Amino acid sequence: MNKPKMIILADIASLKVTCVGFKQIVKNLEAKYEIVTCKFFSYVAKRNRDYNEYISANGYGVSLPSASRRRNKLDSNQVIEAADIAYNDRIDAVAMISGEGDILPVIDLLKGKGKEVFDINVESGKYNYAYSGFIAVPTSALREGYTAPATKAKAKKAPKPVAPVQKTVNPYVEQARNVLSGSEILSKYRR
Repeated sequence: MNKPKMIILADIASLKVTCVGFKQIVKNLEAKYEIVTCKFFSYVAKRNRDYNEYISANGYGVSLPSASRRRNKLDSNQVIEAADIAYNDRIDAVAMISGEGDILPVIDLLKGKGKEVFDINVESGKYNYAYSGFIAVPTSALREGYTAPATKAKAKKAPKPVAPVQKTVNPYVEQARNVLSGSEILSKYRR
């Protein structure tokens, strides 16, 4: 009997899993699925040295970090790839390691096209209800002491001093207020 076919879309900058840990995840998935291919997002050869040989030996695809990732913590290339997979009739399931952005539209598209969609993460996230399933990654599979590339912190500018606003009294406005309040008219008729 043929196993259902699965593609893994892994944003390795968001989970920071070691190559050994990733291989274990793939091995566990192969018990139920035939892994067709893996695509790695936010891949930097220098930073992800342990993956280099594994990726080239298996012919897996890579995508360099995108500029949009800095804004919304979700790699837009991964979203586009998942949308393409939705229209591939030979793929039955998609396993995703993704950033913290809003991935619901892609999950809905994939599930609407009959695909199973699995979240691979250390703990279930806020969109876990939308996935078909959750694949837990043990913390032992994560990199030790790994830090993401430092982004330059923007220097906070001191707020500009605000000059006090001087109110100038317009005589016409004061006269209109007096007329509208009726205090002058009422004072004539009071005894």
